[in-house]
Amino acid sequence: MQISLKVNGVNRKIEAEADTPLLWVLRDTIEMKGTKYGCGIAQCGACTVHLNGAAVRSCVTPISQVGDQEITTIEGLELRQKA
Repeated sequence: MQISLKVNGVNRKIEAEADTPLLWVLRDTIEMKGTKYGCGIAQCGACTVHLNGAAVRSCVTPISQVGDQEITTIEGLELRQKA
């Protein structure tokens, strides 16, 4: 399915299955490697991103639950500090 995402202020259209974890969309599809795989069960926090400012574990967040929320990754935090 085609999904529209807003990642670090940039609108993107990607192809992914609805149950694909956000982590893998960020790392494999968009090729943003700052968000890391750690435990895969939402315990370690290596995969944490912000959805509309709230911290979520992207390894257990299906892309279908993201909707039109603003995604901020570690790369996006760096961009905000430079602005």
